[in-house]
Amino acid sequence: MRKTITIVKEEKKLNFYLKTDRGRFYLFTQPFSKGVYQYFSAGKSERELLAYKKWNKNPRLDKTIEKIPLYIHYVLKEENLL
Repeated sequence: MRKTITIVKEEKKLNFYLKTDRGRFYLFTQPFSKGVYQYFSAGKSERELLAYKKWNKNPRLDKTIEKIPLYIHYVLKEENLL
């Protein structure tokens, strides 16, 4: 199953979604950050997140990337997709 992380910008918030071949699932919302928005604006695959190598350059982006796998696992478990 191909998994992609997409975002939707609303006023001062970023909503994160997991897009799979079975639909789009809400992950979480966080305050707007320019660096995070730029990184995720075109969407990122799960593989791209695991290959992320620019640690300690943008702490907000680091924290976001660290928590995404936990949210993905939770959503897939709740939707019985595991």
